[in-house]
Parts: sequence; structure tokens; C-alpha cells
Amino acid sequence: MQQAAQALLVYELTHSMLALGLLGACSTLPILVLTLPAGVLADRISKRNILLVTQTLAMVQAFVLAILTFSGVVQVWHVMLLALFLGVANSLDMPARHAMVVELAGRDDLLNAVSINSSAFNAARIVGPAAAGMLIPVTGMAGCFLINALTFLALIFALVGIRPKQPSGEARGPMLPQIRDGLSWAKGQPIARTVLAMIAVSSIFAMSYGTLLPVFALDIFHAGPRGYGFLMSSYAVGALASALTLTAFGHRWRPGSLVTRGALFFPVALFCFSVSPVYGLAIGSLFLTGAGMMVFNAVANTMLQKLSPDAMRGRVMSMRTLLFAGMMPIGSLQMGAIGEWLGPRAAVGIGAAVCMIAALTAWRLVPALRRSD
Repeated sequence: MQQAAQALLVYELTHSMLALGLLGACSTLPILVLTLPAGVLADRISKRNILLVTQTLAMVQAFVLAILTFSGVVQVWHVMLLALFLGVANSLDMPARHAMVVELAGRDDLLNAVSINSSAFNAARIVGPAAAGMLIPVTGMAGCFLINALTFLALIFALVGIRPKQPSGEARGPMLPQIRDGLSWAKGQPIARTVLAMIAVSSIFAMSYGTLLPVFALDIFHAGPRGYGFLMSSYAVGALASALTLTAFGHRWRPGSLVTRGALFFPVALFCFSVSPVYGLAIGSLFLTGAGMMVFNAVANTMLQKLSPDAMRGRVMSMRTLLFAGMMPIGSLQMGAIGEWLGPRAAVGIGAAVCMIAALTAWRLVPALRRSD
């Protein structure tokens, strides 16, 4: 809800695609600086304690944004600064959160656990944007921010009851050598190296399509805030359907084959969205984009967690976070800039084409990835 309302708020204040790109960059820029040290931290101390701190910071950010918007004094720089603050919390949160999954579920059930986690996440992405689209005409953007802030109380309460196993304590010594050890491990693993490269390409050129989604909803399809919410939700519905399918049947397929096919399927669907002439086709294309992206991301996450040693999992997940979310500032800025220059359809279509080429290249040049179990 907050993401949907925040983007609409910025576009309402500026009517600028470049401002939307800057908002996306502020949300993810701290990840470029903080996520690798956060991975070392996740290998050293309780991941649950890290999450308790980061979720509290995210709650404070949402309350401040709600107060500023309710009072009518909110300005663009407020939103950008608070997005940057949330980015700091997320950069510490994501490596610990992803690395904790295997500690709770075990290696044998990891794909199911990741898929169930993704199902919950995408169910929220279905309800949240659609609810925001219906709530904004009644309460304004501030109502979305306030509800988001209140939900963190339930999250914090749930975290208090979680008891994952304690970290191994092997990531000792100066932080920079520990970061280098993680990078060296990834460099020496062809499958991990290829998966991480594919994540980086998709984050820069495809996942940043959301930066221009308000433009598609308001200016191209003239669907209004409610239509914008349904566009966001259609992607999440596809991702949820894909996650549930992986939960039930994912163990029957080779992960390497799944990850490369997902990496090819989602940019094809995204390209179809970029050229969709009507709103209905755009909804369907985003559904398929979400389904393909879900397969790629969930299986890539599972493969990296299984490949990584227990004492290094936090650092490996921090590399995934860096490339998955840390590249989004670059993606958001390039998407906004190309959108201003060539138009939003061209910006999304070019990004999708780059991802298609990357997926085909990985399929041909890394045969070990196709055979990976």
C-alpha cells in the first residue's frame, strides 16, 4: 500500500517521470553501500535481532510519512529523504531475512519454504496496491501510510516468538577481508556467478518497469489510481500463482532449467506489456511477467542458499540483495531517463529485450546451469 501511494504522491506533486526514477533510486541506493557489510553482520550475530531493529525503523518511517501527509505539509524532498531512510533499514534487513529461511526450514525443504515465503509476500502485493487504489479516494495517501505503520506492530510481535538456530560465529575478524572471502567464493562458483549476473541484469533492465507504472496507468491507459492499483496487483497475482505451483511441484524439476526458463519467460511477457494497446492486455501481460519473475527469483534464491556454506550464507545473500535491489537505483534512473527521452513504452521494451538476450546467453554458455540439481 505504501509503495503504491508513495509513487502516486510523488507523481501528483511533480508530474515528472524523472522524479519517479529518483524516488526508486532513493529507496534502494543505501543497498549499494550497506548490504555487503550487512551480510557479514548476519553471519556474526542473531538474524532475528537484526530484523527486530530493522522492522522498528521501518515502522517509524511509515508513521512520519503518514503524519507529514495528514498535516498537508509534505513535500517531495520529505518523501525522498524518508525513502532513503527506509532503504537503509532494508539494506540491513534483507540479507538476514533471506539467510534465516534455511535456519528455520532446513535444506531439504528450502525450495518449498522460499516458495511459501514468496506466496505470502505476493499475496500482500495483490491486496496492498488494490486496497491502496480504493482507499486513496477516501482517505488520501496518508491513510495508506498509517495502515502500513500499524501493521509493523504485528510483525515485531511475531519476530519475538521466532527461535532460529544461533549463528555459527565463524565470520570473525575485520569486515573487509570477510567481504572479500564471500566475493571470492562467488567468483569461483560458475553456477553462483551466472545466477548472480542474471539477477543483476534483471534488476537493472526489467524490475525497474514499476518506476513508470504510474505513467502507464494515468497517462496511457487513463485508468486512474484504482487502475494503477490493479496493474500492480496483476503482477503479484501472477507471482503468487507461480509461487504456489513451485510449492506443490517445484521439487519435480531441475532448478537450473527452471531458473533459465523463468529468466527468459518474464522479459517476453514484459515486452508484451510494453506494447499492449489496451488496459486488459496490459493486465494479462503483467500477470505473466509476475509468474516468470517469481520462478526466476525463487529458484535463484534457493540455488544460492543451497550452494553457499552455512558460515557464509549471510554474505552470499547480501550479494544477492546487492544485485537484486542495489542495482535498482541504476535501473530506476535509466528507466526514468529513457522514458523522458523515448517514451515509457520504449523504455520498458528496451529493458525487456536486454533481459531476453542475457537469458539466452546464460542458457548457451553455461551448460552446468541447465544440469544443476
